[in-house]
Amino acid sequence: MKATSVPFRLFQRYRSLGSSIPRSYLPGLCQSYSSSSNGPSQGKFESIRAEMLGRAHQLSWDVMSPTNSSLLNIALADFIPESCQAPAYQAGAKTIDKVDPNTRLPDGHHLVYFPLQKAASELCPDGTDPMHSPGGPFERRMWAGGSIEFNDDFRLDSSSVVCNESIDEVTVKGAEGQEKIFVDVLREYMRKQEFENTGLKGLPMAQGIRERRTLVFMRGVSKEEVRQNLAKSSKGRDRIVKAPNAPDFSITLTPTPTLLFHYSALTFNAHLIHLDPGFCREVEGHRNLLVHGPLSLTLMLSVLRSRLDPDEKIYKIDYRNLAPLYVSEPIRVCVRANDNSNEATHGKSRKWEVWVEDRDGGLSVRGTVVSLQS
Repeated sequence: MKATSVPFRLFQRYRSLGSSIPRSYLPGLCQSYSSSSNGPSQGKFESIRAEMLGRAHQLSWDVMSPTNSSLLNIALADFIPESCQAPAYQAGAKTIDKVDPNTRLPDGHHLVYFPLQKAASELCPDGTDPMHSPGGPFERRMWAGGSIEFNDDFRLDSSSVVCNESIDEVTVKGAEGQEKIFVDVLREYMRKQEFENTGLKGLPMAQGIRERRTLVFMRGVSKEEVRQNLAKSSKGRDRIVKAPNAPDFSITLTPTPTLLFHYSALTFNAHLIHLDPGFCREVEGHRNLLVHGPLSLTLMLSVLRSRLDPDEKIYKIDYRNLAPLYVSEPIRVCVRANDNSNEATHGKSRKWEVWVEDRDGGLSVRGTVVSLQS
């Protein structure tokens, strides 16, 4: 028996039970808002939005240990050139014990801290966080994009840190019957002392790292729709959109199942689209495992970091995921300087274009970055 068959069968078992059984009898099954195949009305969408915006903030505590960042460095080492690896890793800190406590947390490495702290029975059937889910019939989740502001440097000094997470906005797009629900998740990261001096006193929270994630939830698909989606996915994209400019620098790599497993493990991410090929093909209609949205984000930040001057750092990135990236298919991560340096409040700034191309050279991820020189 293949190892991947267990979670897929578990999903099938949950799905076959239907939404009419009380939630208390189905631990981990996301609440359904629809009693018909047509889904909720506009009034029901407003109810969903109000309920989701009213969900409590979640505080996640962690320790800024060198372990998580070091393991991410090791996971990426075979896929990116040395120039794109984290500075400490380049300098010889190949193992956890060699990381200096004053080492700055590399850009994007905060994504492998503050993991979801829920048991398997508390997750949605596809392995995702129920806090973000609008419920059935919107069973399929994708990472649509987001933004990050790096307002302060974290150090790998094993200090206590906290992430304050909340749902910031919920919007609906698409014609009736084809709606998509977009959920903006706001995550604010700060040191314990800063949180105690601000958040616990009712003051505006200190801004260490401020991240916004946009998740899109789509309706579940029938078996016939799965077959149609799989046929389209296997054939490739109907329309390939190319980047408007050539990059100044790029790298090409091929994500493997091992890389996806390592990243899932580091982020405690149980989403089956990254782990179970059977689920991808037979439930969602994808041709193979999907590369994580935050992994492609980490790759873009790593490649861009290699182009910065020694006194320069990434201040902000905005990005959108336009099309899936698949395991075992080559991808190209690209960087281009957008203009000359400008004066900014905290020093000189530069703008960059970053993007990721799929096996056919089509845009799959596209972003803009502002860097600052001290």
